[in-house]
Amino acid sequence: MDNLLNVRTFVAAARLGSFAAAARSFSISPSVVSKRIGQLEHEFRVPLFHRSTRDLRLTDEGTRLLPRCMKLVAEYDDMRDASRDEISGLLRVEAPGSVTAMILGPIFCDFLTQYPAVDLDLRLTDRLDNPLARSCDLTVGARPSTHENIRDYPLMPYPCAAYASRAYVEQHGCPDHPREVVQHRCLVSLLHGKTWHFYSDEGDFGITVKPRLAVNDTIVLRESVRRGLGIAVLPSFLVEDDLAAGTLHAVLPRYRPPPMWIKAQVSTQKAAKPSVIALLDFLRSRLTSVE
Repeated sequence: MDNLLNVRTFVAAARLGSFAAAARSFSISPSVVSKRIGQLEHEFRVPLFHRSTRDLRLTDEGTRLLPRCMKLVAEYDDMRDASRDEISGLLRVEAPGSVTAMILGPIFCDFLTQYPAVDLDLRLTDRLDNPLARSCDLTVGARPSTHENIRDYPLMPYPCAAYASRAYVEQHGCPDHPREVVQHRCLVSLLHGKTWHFYSDEGDFGITVKPRLAVNDTIVLRESVRRGLGIAVLPSFLVEDDLAAGTLHAVLPRYRPPPMWIKAQVSTQKAAKPSVIALLDFLRSRLTSVE
């Protein structure tokens, strides 16, 4: 277990950027951190850090070993929590910023209140890559595709539509058909990209737009629409107040983007973790009222 403690200390020092910060996180002295790192370097037979009075930098060997050490610590923590069969320990979650700010944030807070033995590491991101590529227990998002060894858990519908500001429509007009959208200024997000799909009773239509703005945050995208910069496909819940105030208008109301869902994604390796199961159940019970 001393070796695992040394590995855990190495990960902390690399993450926090100094022996002093790592020492504070363990409530030990910096000299103990230095001793543990030295023992690990002796065990691995490579230097892990470049040490100086001003900074602490990983060596090439340290950079190569860090991801494997992080995985080792995470897997051990998962096994420990699963063997206890109780809702406790660290839970790593990634979720999109806009959905978390407006819907999920209070739910996560209530979850922590109900499960005081759980610590939550919540990271806000709109990335669409494979969740297995990152060290997290559960991701929430509107990813249209899935991946091998990942389980999908639908949480709530995620209706979207094309919107523009009243000022933009007054100045540039409003398209009547998806084919006319390419003649307008368009603003895009990572989720929908440059190729927009619409469906209606007339059939399905796909168009490729040339974006004036491409951004991975829907809050920024909404702000650009509010300021009259162009047309964008946005989640409907994000513009309810703007529609009620008349400052934004739905564009192409007879044509809708394909239906999407906010879903949780969990690797098969993490699916049996008690805290993951508890959070999934909590999210599904709370989000049924949002649909």
